[in-house]
Amino acid sequence: MAAQITARWIADGVLRSDGLEALPKDLTVPVWIDVSEPDEAALQAVSSRIPLPPLAIEDCLHFPQRPKLDAYQEQTFLIWLLPQMIVDDGVATHEIDVFLGEEHLITIHRADVPALDRILEHADAYLARGAEWTLHAILDAAVDEVFPVVEVLSDELEQLEDLMLSDARPEYLQRLYSAKRALVKLHKLVSPEREVVRGLARLEAFVEPDAYMYFQDVGDHLARLADQIDTYREVANGTMDIYLSSQSNRMNSIMKQLTVVATIFMPLTLISGIYGMNVLKGMWPPAGAWWSFAAVIGTMVAIGVWMVAFFRRKEWW
Repeated sequence: MAAQITARWIADGVLRSDGLEALPKDLTVPVWIDVSEPDEAALQAVSSRIPLPPLAIEDCLHFPQRPKLDAYQEQTFLIWLLPQMIVDDGVATHEIDVFLGEEHLITIHRADVPALDRILEHADAYLARGAEWTLHAILDAAVDEVFPVVEVLSDELEQLEDLMLSDARPEYLQRLYSAKRALVKLHKLVSPEREVVRGLARLEAFVEPDAYMYFQDVGDHLARLADQIDTYREVANGTMDIYLSSQSNRMNSIMKQLTVVATIFMPLTLISGIYGMNVLKGMWPPAGAWWSFAAVIGTMVAIGVWMVAFFRRKEWW
């Protein structure tokens, strides 16, 4: 898919949305340039209007990256990852690369990003306040979309916990591993993004004082997400312990039953072994008596019944 460049700015109180070539050369109001499906030519075209650091351009061309914040003299470059829950396939991520300057905001992404679509509906209001306010709105919307992902994992863990308590099956273990992997992935995203927000809030050159507390609020949301993720990771570990304990108890129960059965047959095997030695003299019952076989079988049955009753009374079986 070819790269698409869309420039948005406010002219005469109206939001303009057009190609890069339509930007006025003497533009003095905040501008938001969005690049979808970027390639080198598209980024060079943007850089011809607003110079971009070569190292940052290189990062934009190599997806995916990890969340980070790089401060340059004329602008700040940050990478933000947005998780998306995929049914039966864990968590996928969308990357947004952002350049923030005094009067410009440049967003670069490959896939469609719902957070950007939400901000586009009120882009005029955000741009009227400034580029940093538009960035705040994007990050705030991106963080809000992480909460439903965490809630889905929370519901999955709650269901798995109930299933493990009632009937621990191997297929439930696979679902548990999938949920744990998703939580680990979310943890790797949220932790560095908290540092990114802290760094943004300290950028006096590009973030006005009034916006400081708003970026701090995004950081608070990320902190709450981090706490929830850590909590659910503990829940996942607890659910794993439930599974292992259930399997151990099940194995102990099986071994207990097999041991009882083997113990019951031990005296019966002893009796059948003795009578299989063909030593007849002095044995009871007499070998010539017609009731001898019935007496031996009856004795074995009586011993077996007594042992079963004894084990039941002792609650060994």
